[in-house]
Amino acid sequence: MKKILILLLLIVANNAYAQETDDIYINSEFFPSSDVGSVLKLEAGAAIPVLNTAKEKLAIGASVQNASFDFVDREVPFETDQIEMFNSFGLQFKYQRKLSANWALNVMGESQIASNFDENEIKSDDIFFNAMVTLEKYSEENNSIWTFGAVYDIAYGLYYPIPVIAYTKRINEAWAYKIGVPDSRVKWSLGTNHNFEGFATLTGFTGNINDDIDVYKEDYTGTLRQTSVLLGLGYNVTFLGNFGATVKGGYTAYNRLQIQDYNNNEIYDFNVSNSFYLNVGLKYTFDSKTNIKSIY
Repeated sequence: MKKILILLLLIVANNAYAQETDDIYINSEFFPSSDVGSVLKLEAGAAIPVLNTAKEKLAIGASVQNASFDFVDREVPFETDQIEMFNSFGLQFKYQRKLSANWALNVMGESQIASNFDENEIKSDDIFFNAMVTLEKYSEENNSIWTFGAVYDIAYGLYYPIPVIAYTKRINEAWAYKIGVPDSRVKWSLGTNHNFEGFATLTGFTGNINDDIDVYKEDYTGTLRQTSVLLGLGYNVTFLGNFGATVKGGYTAYNRLQIQDYNNNEIYDFNVSNSFYLNVGLKYTFDSKTNIKSIY
């Protein structure tokens, strides 16, 4: 039933990867929840273009993230010390290629270590792989782009791939929108340096518990997975040419936080309630030389 709800929310909720910029960034995300606890994520990373021509672009990147879970002990019927802090490290490549005047290809691949490092060592179950492939079709007549493909990314907290189907349209100089899976947005621009966004998007977390965890006095092995559907508003500003800052706030329309075994069966569900959240970020964006259309 929960899988069906997530998929329904995704259908009404654009591709976070298509037309993604190459940049150096820091980002923080805070989810308070008074009944179970709170989640704070701190992330920094870079995607640096090593090939940047009119026809194609290749970027190599790396990222590091710390996720801290502050549980309210009286609501969780077991000791949570092992699952209160996770760290992840990723190496990524992104490739874009202009196939014709109207078609473009996007490919992403990433290897990632995400674990609580309870035994201070890296195990095979701490290693994850993410991937994405999309095709974009630009329409000059409608000033729009269709995007098709699929993505598998543990950042969503899901253990299965999801489709990427998105429609992006520039209405005029001030307004643009994107509708699709797994992210939808509408943007109102005030000149070239300021814009406001309303959005519905999917986010989450996956980390391996690399030692047995005692739940209901029984030892289990598995992962901690968080999935949230966010509804919110954001303000973006660019300055000094290539620098940008973002402040976002909103509410979670869906929350799930579970310990799962390696067969993706539920061991324990924290029953996290919906709550407010806050996101703050800063980035430097590299100039792109590719002729791939970007209208949002």
